[in-house]
Amino acid sequence: MKTVIYLDVLLLVNFLVAYLLLRAVGFVCGAPPGFGRSCAGALLAALSALILLAPPLPTTLSLLYQAVSAAAVCRAAFPFRGWRGFVRQTVWYFLLNLGLAGAVLLALSRNLPLGAQTNNFAVYWAVSPTLLVGCAVLVYLALRLVLLVFGGPRDTECWQLRLSLGEAEGPPLAALLDTGFLLRDPLSGQAPVLASYTDMCSALPQAVAAFLEGYFTGTCPQPPPGVPIRLILCKTAGGMRALPAVGGFSARLFGPGKARQAERVLVVFTDQTLADGSVQALFGKEFYHTARPVQRRLTQTGQERSAVE
Repeated sequence: MKTVIYLDVLLLVNFLVAYLLLRAVGFVCGAPPGFGRSCAGALLAALSALILLAPPLPTTLSLLYQAVSAAAVCRAAFPFRGWRGFVRQTVWYFLLNLGLAGAVLLALSRNLPLGAQTNNFAVYWAVSPTLLVGCAVLVYLALRLVLLVFGGPRDTECWQLRLSLGEAEGPPLAALLDTGFLLRDPLSGQAPVLASYTDMCSALPQAVAAFLEGYFTGTCPQPPPGVPIRLILCKTAGGMRALPAVGGFSARLFGPGKARQAERVLVVFTDQTLADGSVQALFGKEFYHTARPVQRRLTQTGQERSAVE
């Protein structure tokens, strides 16, 4: 029996499925792609589904093809903000595709009347355009209903952070107010700031920078005298890790129309990428509320200054 496959249906179905999967991956990873990039990724995914027309490949080769195509689709759909985020997006998209293909194969093994064809982990489903559009509308309405009931995701609250230690003032850092940031100094109970050592090293005192450089390269240096430095356990993506914390910083936070400042701030340094490389510092709500609000005003020379309210 000869199987007839309509390329327009094959491409359209896989385009729609890939679009929905990419939106799902974006919500899971906290970085939903824009409409244009979603369509570009979905188009590439639809073209990759033409592997269905190729001769049957070995299972290992089919999985490799799906993994490579998933990486290409995610690269087209999501802005590149570091390898860690890219790998996470690719893995999620790959797993969702495998899960969908597995569900179809399970249904076919139970002789359910789906009218689907599979080959090389690609799926063809001969559905009518009316059913296809109707399913897309139902999915869209379901998502809108969920957002209406539970509310949409909150916008990322980014700040500009300046850290100063003594007379050394650091560069402006893009800082993220992370509501899930629970890092705390176990000795003092202070809520610290997590900062990227790479972006701060040039502005730190030489003794502190030398200690941090030695610590991250594994040479076990001695802490500089007179500087409060200790290690704090921090849970990272790679597991528990002891990170160096330096006390005595002054911090200034600047956001849209508002500003805060704090003294005797504890800064925990890391050599890992923060938030897929989009920010250089993280802080939590507790640190935000302990910082004093300040009023921002301009002097006659046009330079911005802050005065405590």
